[in-house]
Amino acid sequence: MDFRNTFSYHTAVALISVLLILLLYFTGTGFGRAVAGIAFFLLFLTLIVGPVMRLWKPAVEALPWNLPWSWRSELGIWFTVFSIAHMLLVFDSSYWNVAGYLAGMRLSDLVAFVAIFWALVLTASSFSSIIKFLGLSAWRWLHSLAYVIFYLVGAHVINHAFLRAGRPLDWLHWAYLLMIIVVILLQSAAFVKTVMNCRRTVVQQNHAERSIQ
Repeated sequence: MDFRNTFSYHTAVALISVLLILLLYFTGTGFGRAVAGIAFFLLFLTLIVGPVMRLWKPAVEALPWNLPWSWRSELGIWFTVFSIAHMLLVFDSSYWNVAGYLAGMRLSDLVAFVAIFWALVLTASSFSSIIKFLGLSAWRWLHSLAYVIFYLVGAHVINHAFLRAGRPLDWLHWAYLLMIIVVILLQSAAFVKTVMNCRRTVVQQNHAERSIQ
């Protein structure tokens, strides 16, 4: 469990994210889309931590600096920061006619706003004092909503990348799709392994009980 937010980890995530945004921007991706892309990538990293640890925990624990397995809070917080930055850039592109934008927004945009709201809730509860106040069980339940955020953002991304008329496809759209598929596959594999482990435990318990009788 990651109960602390480490300043060095925050600094590393922020710097690497900014460098990746600049790399995307200087290679032809619009600045707003670059910010959105890195925000989604941070969310992707946050969401694969759990399934990967469940599937290959001994191997990933041997990696240096626990990258990124103990960085979940930092990754999630900076996802929220860059998501808000992307939202502000969208408002800026509409000349800050926020009321007009909200009045004409599509369902996919509303989905994104819901995702940002829940991301803010999870960010606010990512600090040790809040975790201690809520209790571990309540905190775990609350942060299971991270997958809800991922699929809401995924729906928003799929709509903007593939379903809107006049949107030319580029490699970033396919990267979004690949990340969504990877999360689904990892989550499914971790679920199957959990079920198999539970069944194996039940069988062993039943065998032990028969041996005693």
